[in-house]
Amino acid sequence: MSNKNKILALLASLAVLFIFFTPVLAETNSNLGNIIPCEGSECGVCDIFKLISNIIKFAAFTVAAPLAGIIMAYGGFMLITSGGNETNKSKGTNAIWAAVWGILITFGAYVIVNAIIGGLAGNSIYQSWYQFPGCE
Repeated sequence: MSNKNKILALLASLAVLFIFFTPVLAETNSNLGNIIPCEGSECGVCDIFKLISNIIKFAAFTVAAPLAGIIMAYGGFMLITSGGNETNKSKGTNAIWAAVWGILITFGAYVIVNAIIGGLAGNSIYQSWYQFPGCE
């Protein structure tokens, strides 16, 4: 089996695992997620904004940050084990830079989205944008 096929098989396996474990993250009683802030008919307008906030925080802090750490560790491993091989050395360097740029873009987008939605909500930068007047 070639390297491309091995990587595709690994990615497909991870995608299937992600699909199977995603409902666990949506459970309100789960310690993993608490993404959905309400249950059934008790949901209101305020809960929509809380849901958006939870999804953004989950994507930025629960998925992107650990993934960047794993990619950086892989890049460091490639650099350490390159043994002077320029191809592996450049692969490791590229992996580290990709992780750095990815995390900068992710957290930059998080800050920009928070600033824009907070401005539209009329809140100062220190207030949560999903806590409108009338919402707890």
